[in-house]
Amino acid sequence: MLSETGSRAIVGSDTQTHPIERHRDAFASAWRERVRAISPTYRQMGQARLRERIQEGIDALITIDEPDSDASIRRFLGNLESIVDQERLTIEEVISGMLAGYDCMDQVIPAGERYSPLMVRSEMVLRTMTARFVQSAVGIVTQKLEVEATAQRESRARLLALQRIGAAVTSSLDLESTLETIVQEAAELMNGATARLRLADEVGEHLRLIASAGDIGDDLPGSVVPVETTLAGLCYRSGRPVISNDVAADPRSDLEVQQLPRTRSLLSVPLLSRGTSIGVLSITNLTDRPFVDADAEMLSLFADYAAVALENGRLFQQAQSQITEMEILNRVSAVVSASLNLSQVYRAIHSEIARIMVADAFLIFLRGPEGGFDLVYIVDLGQTFSPSHDVHLPPVYKQSMERGAPYTVEASRDPQFTGWERYGDMGRRVQSLLVAPLMRGSEAFGLITTQSYAPSSYRQRDADLLATVANVAAVAIENAKLYEQAHGLAVADERNRLAREIHDTIAQGLVGIILQLEALAGMIGEEPRMRRRVDRAIDLARVNLDEARRSVRDLRAAPLEHMSLAEAMHQLAAEHEEECDSEIVVIIPDAMPLLDKQVETALFRFVQESLTNCRKHALGVPVWIDVQIDECVTISVRDAGPGFDVEVWRSTAPQHHFGLHGMRERAERLGGAFKIESALGNGTILSMSVPVAAIPV
Repeated sequence: MLSETGSRAIVGSDTQTHPIERHRDAFASAWRERVRAISPTYRQMGQARLRERIQEGIDALITIDEPDSDASIRRFLGNLESIVDQERLTIEEVISGMLAGYDCMDQVIPAGERYSPLMVRSEMVLRTMTARFVQSAVGIVTQKLEVEATAQRESRARLLALQRIGAAVTSSLDLESTLETIVQEAAELMNGATARLRLADEVGEHLRLIASAGDIGDDLPGSVVPVETTLAGLCYRSGRPVISNDVAADPRSDLEVQQLPRTRSLLSVPLLSRGTSIGVLSITNLTDRPFVDADAEMLSLFADYAAVALENGRLFQQAQSQITEMEILNRVSAVVSASLNLSQVYRAIHSEIARIMVADAFLIFLRGPEGGFDLVYIVDLGQTFSPSHDVHLPPVYKQSMERGAPYTVEASRDPQFTGWERYGDMGRRVQSLLVAPLMRGSEAFGLITTQSYAPSSYRQRDADLLATVANVAAVAIENAKLYEQAHGLAVADERNRLAREIHDTIAQGLVGIILQLEALAGMIGEEPRMRRRVDRAIDLARVNLDEARRSVRDLRAAPLEHMSLAEAMHQLAAEHEEECDSEIVVIIPDAMPLLDKQVETALFRFVQESLTNCRKHALGVPVWIDVQIDECVTISVRDAGPGFDVEVWRSTAPQHHFGLHGMRERAERLGGAFKIESALGNGTILSMSVPVAAIPV
């Protein structure tokens, strides 16, 4: 029997079975084929997933009267929403797929069942589901647009941050400013509370903070954390990012957690230079937002820029160092080659080295003529001291000369350092020093050493640079020595010529006069008045003969040419003691200031003349030589002889006491003073005082 609409009535047990259920397989197949015809996206969709979604739609249509009907509808719509993102379907494609179900109903369901109450209700359910999906699609689209907008904002922010960092890296050679820009941009972009950039030390045991952003508390620039017990150290050792979203409970963290109060999350990425880890860039988070792998990838870009900046800085410093080194060598070559005076060459070498590295103290050693070593130049904290001969050479100095290579010495690492011979300021301890040999071909003839009162003052670059300067200095010193030797030979020849002239003329003439006077004395007999005059003439001739012989001896021997003033005074004292068989005490400071050679000669002649007077007037009594150093060099020669009346001396003409008046003139020419303290029966004190910086006029 047909209904009014022309549909076939449903009778019997089939009235309780939904028509779509009775034709499920055909309906599902037809719906699937119609959906696949809608767009390529459906055709590329996995068949299993498409079949599963259609079966869920059919379940929602045929469970309209069951308690679980609404749950089936929600499940179907929820899965539709998910495939929008998963399969990249558009909202239009999904709605078209749902409406394809209407066509399938007409295609698959027989006409007698097509308009049954169950089918009508299923059509209403399909329309409701379509409407509900359209409503939710607005939220989906809005959410998707918001996600895309957020992603675009983040992408734009990252792009701008990377552009700023790139500009900083490529446009500035100020490494410190560039690194500060990188950590600041990283902290802001990653929403981190702090950002820290640490570099490994030379031995790879610690990471030193060199740049930071945010509130880092007491973590000051230059502070270090160990590599072995920190999350940053783990990142450095492994060369891979390290994420910890609960650092307080992370068993891998130790000291670093104590230094980062209130920190919740930590992300560290390595700085890689040529595949080698050189440091770590870390950001911390005070909120509950965890760090993810995408954050590590982003922060790694910042770390790459930092590594590039560091490499650029290293290359720039290397280039600058090479330029500086060439400038230094050119300047040293020009300066030390400008003079053939050894003292000026020493000062020039010292001055140029002090411009490029720490030189609290500076020494030059040269091998002496007898194989020992002379300390020819001593400067300590700006004060120059008198040379010293035949000095003790520490073992590391000998090693440097034997191997022809520079050495760096740290006092704390050399147990024998405290026993080394000291020069200059005895109250302070040298902490670091560099030694470089002076080479003549393959043989070392001396060395230079620059010293510091602070530990760890020198690096390998300083050692290499000092060795390079030493090579240039060696040539200049050799040239100056050869010049002085040639000049010394000429002076020695002239002295010997004068000595021969004095010996062959004045001395021989005086000998002849003495012989003639002695013959005359024998001829005149004992006539008193004539005898006194002849004896007086003989005495004067003998005194002048002694003076002539002493002049010959002094001209032939120049004590200050091969020894310091202190050593020459000790030699004078030894000769006096041997000749007069009397005690002599010499008190001279260990470190004498460096004096002009003519000043040293004047002081030496003063001591020499003073001892001569002792032999003449105070033979056999004790003598004291005392040297005092402050702004002046004061030398006093005191004897325990008979003394004399100073007022009488002052009233006599210079020709009657030429030696004493000559001492006074020497002192006055040097801007100094000469003093006599004496009284009959109380000995004599002769003193000469000369400013340390005196220059002869």
